Amino acid sequence: MTFATLNRPQVRLPSAGWTVPCLLLCVACGDTSSERPAPPLVEGERLGTAGAHEHGIARLGLAVDGTLLTVDLQLPAESVFGFEYAPRSAEERATVAEALDRLRTGGARLIAFPDGATCALDSAEVEAPEGMEEDQAGEDQHAQEDAGHQHEEDAGHQHEEDAGHEHEEDAGLQHTEVRLLASLTCSREPIGQASLRFADILPDVEQVDLTVFTAAGEAAGRVAPDASFRF
Repeated sequence: MTFATLNRPQVRLPSAGWTVPCLLLCVACGDTSSERPAPPLVEGERLGTAGAHEHGIARLGLAVDGTLLTVDLQLPAESVFGFEYAPRSAEERATVAEALDRLRTGGARLIAFPDGATCALDSAEVEAPEGMEEDQAGEDQHAQEDAGHQHEEDAGHQHEEDAGHEHEEDAGLQHTEVRLLASLTCSREPIGQASLRFADILPDVEQVDLTVFTAAGEAAGRVAPDASFRF
C-alpha cells in the first residue's frame, strides 16, 4: 500500500510533530483495500489493430454491470460460415441459416462462468452481411429459382452464369464481418475465474482479442479460444 495515495483525514501527534492517516491509528479497522474486488485479468499477447479484418481472429468484448453481462462479438464471416460471399446454392443458404441460429442462441455458451454464477441469455442480435440472412420465404424462392435454372440452362446461359460467378468471386474477396450483440442476466455478479469456450459454436476461430470491463477496471489481450481469464 502507498500511504501517500490515501485521501483520509490526518492526525498530528503532539510528541513527534508529524502526521499519519487516521486509519493507521485503529488496528481494529484493518486494511479496507482487501475488501475491494480484484481488477479483471487477461493474460495474452497485444491486441490486433482495432477494426482490422484478420481471418481466424475474433474480437470479443465482455462488460459486467452487477448481474448483467453484455457480449459484443465481431469476427470474419469465413469463421462463421466457411466463406465470405453471398450464398449461391441451397446448401450454402442452409449453412448460413444454421450458423446464424447457432450464433444467435449460443451467446451464453461462449463462456464458462465463475463457480456459482449461471448466466441466461436475455436478448441477442446478429448483424450479418447483406444477402447472408434471409427468411424462409426467400429460401423457398431461391430453391425454385435453382430448379428453374437447371431446366432452362443452355450454352448461352452457362456462359453468362460463368461470367457472373467470376464477378461474384471478385466481390467475395471483399472482407465481410458478422457481429453478435447479446445481453445476459446472471444468478450473481459473475466476478472471478472464467474461460472461453469457442470450440462448440465457432470451431474455426483460432485466436480471440478479448477485452473485459468490470467496475474494478479493464483488461485485454489476444488469447486462445479456450483461454482462462478473470472477470
